[in-house]
Amino acid sequence: MAQNFGSIPSHKSYVLSLYRTVLRNIPKHCHSYAFQYEIKKNLSKQLTKHKHDKSSWSVYILLEKFNQLNDYLLENKLLEIKNLMKPLKKSTKQLKTTKILNSLTGLCEDNSQSPDEIRKLHILSRYIKQKQNSGLLPAYISKKYKLNLLLPLALNDHACENLFHIQQKLEKGPPSARLSYTKEGRNQIWFVRSPINKGKQQSKKLGILIRQERKNSQKNIDNLNFCEVNATWALHEAIWEEYLESKKIIKLNLPKYLEYTSYPSKSAKYNSIGLNKSIKEWIDPLRDIMFNLQSKSFQRVEYFNNYKEKLLKKDGQLAYFDKMSKKMYIKRLESFKRMSEEDLPYITPFIGERDLPSVLAKYGF
Repeated sequence: MAQNFGSIPSHKSYVLSLYRTVLRNIPKHCHSYAFQYEIKKNLSKQLTKHKHDKSSWSVYILLEKFNQLNDYLLENKLLEIKNLMKPLKKSTKQLKTTKILNSLTGLCEDNSQSPDEIRKLHILSRYIKQKQNSGLLPAYISKKYKLNLLLPLALNDHACENLFHIQQKLEKGPPSARLSYTKEGRNQIWFVRSPINKGKQQSKKLGILIRQERKNSQKNIDNLNFCEVNATWALHEAIWEEYLESKKIIKLNLPKYLEYTSYPSKSAKYNSIGLNKSIKEWIDPLRDIMFNLQSKSFQRVEYFNNYKEKLLKKDGQLAYFDKMSKKMYIKRLESFKRMSEEDLPYITPFIGERDLPSVLAKYGF
């Protein structure tokens, strides 16, 4: 008996694979969060609506549009995507989007979507929403007034907030460098935190070191667990072998025998408590491997403890970054005072080079 295409596993896997691919490509090729939201919501509605559609022709047309949408995303043809979704909107109720989305779709009719423009439009939408909630702006505002009048005011208001935060940080005084650590296994990897080396300025070698230590620590733990499991089986083999030879059953506290104390002496390490030949043949090789693994682990702990002491020296990294942080603070404070005297009294939101965002960028804030 013939089956409908909806019950064929290959059809389901194809649709889900295409859906996942489109969802991954949306944030990669569309900078507008509002437009991303509109595409995802439209796709979700269409998939839910046609989930039980038995018409092969109807589903074929929708899958063709699905593929076309993915091709448009890869080619960054956002205007074509908008036109592709218009017929879908007519067949269903209009999507209830946020005020931010309404502002963006009204202001961004062209295909250009630079991140800076999207950031400015987001600031404008937030500013309009705040003023409308306070009753200071009407519900409808034309595109002309948004771009020419409200956008400079919104950017100026946003820059004033940034200026206030900058002033607060400077009033707190010069920042200081400090020691911090991340724990990987037994190791505490120490490093210096300061305003000079935060974020993108952080050493890439430090990130590589942390990831490598995490990998090595996990590998060490896995090897120890593997040895412990095999030591249990080795003990059973030793007991059985001894029983066959002398009809005696060996009694051994295996966890205590395998216990490793930090830096044991060789006599304690290799003294098998006068145990018989079977124990030495079956368990001691695994015991030696476990002791070597534990010894390497404690050596890394000692290495990072010594490294911490180097950081704390008078001429170490901590002192260096603390000194550089204070120099940076002095320069920023001088720049802020010069900006306050020379440019801040003459700020004009509607003149490009004399507005507050441009002045802050000019002085590196």
